[in-house]
Amino acid sequence: MNTLRTNTIRRVFLGLLAAVMMLGSLAEARPHKRRTRAVEQHRQVVNINKATEDQLQFLPGIGPSKSRAIVHYRAKRKFRSTYQIVRVKGIGRKTYRKLRPHLTLTGPTTASGKIKPRKQEAQ
Repeated sequence: MNTLRTNTIRRVFLGLLAAVMMLGSLAEARPHKRRTRAVEQHRQVVNINKATEDQLQFLPGIGPSKSRAIVHYRAKRKFRSTYQIVRVKGIGRKTYRKLRPHLTLTGPTTASGKIKPRKQEAQ
């Protein structure tokens, strides 16, 4: 009876081991759908702490007067979050929602021309 129990345990263990190995090989075969850093680097962004007035005008809805206002605000205090841009006169929450995907606080400004606003997904 002891041998029967040992054989049953051995078969269950080997079955579980085979199942785990099959799942592992399936996981390796599937391609990853995560964003890579390369994709992020090609996104057009403007560093609001370092961009010039001309670079700020690449942002949708930002013209010469708003870019001047951003630079003026930035001269007094550095932006600690991208949301702080709503403190600049003429930029509200609605404008911020359009700008959010294109704003950064670190790294270089990668935008090289006027950025078209992306359509908002239904929430």
